[in-house]
Amino acid sequence: MRVENYMSRAPITVRVDTDYWKASEIMQEKDLHHIPVINESEKIVGILTLRDLKIAAMHFGEAHVEVSEVMHSPVVTVAPGEPLAEAARQMVDNRIGGLPVLDNNGQIVGILTETDLLRALIDQLGKETA
Repeated sequence: MRVENYMSRAPITVRVDTDYWKASEIMQEKDLHHIPVINESEKIVGILTLRDLKIAAMHFGEAHVEVSEVMHSPVVTVAPGEPLAEAARQMVDNRIGGLPVLDNNGQIVGILTETDLLRALIDQLGKETA
């Protein structure tokens, strides 16, 4: 099992200069818990989580604050061809719930989340009972 078989493809991203309230709206509208943050060259520079946004709201209120001020950086990433077990291990070791998936050129091609890992587990358990 490989990351590319379970990742969510073409993830929604936000630019580093996006207002954190706008990022929060996007995440709520799309029901996302993690959103990769890119720069003007579309290279990943961080990741933003719902928890980051909740903390930002407590500290900054309605002030204009860019995502760059509240995101996690550097971000742990994974390649599409990496074994799913290794990606899961990275998530556990780093205590994170999502891994942006980058191709050989460093472009974001997907995101692997805890939910994706649960889908893989369900598939595996289904094979064992069949």
